[in-house]
Amino acid sequence: MNRRSTGGRQMEGLVFYTYCEAAKKLGVSESAIRKWVANGIMRHHKLGGRLVRFTDEDLLSAFRVVEPMQSTATPPRRQRTRRRPS
Repeated sequence: MNRRSTGGRQMEGLVFYTYCEAAKKLGVSESAIRKWVANGIMRHHKLGGRLVRFTDEDLLSAFRVVEPMQSTATPPRRQRTRRRPS
């Protein structure tokens, strides 16, 4: 089966995507997908020991888990001004 034409490899009636294919499908970087998997945000399937693959349902689950985040940005620090000697 030509993976490029289907966008994934079909096994057991499911289409499985690699990290790269999943990232392209979601429009994010491959490293973002890897972080989501490591942090338990995105569902995935381990095939064998280290081989990780994603189904369409897994890709959709990433968007169900994400909720609007409150701003965690810290306000900009004030620059210290030098005091002039008196």
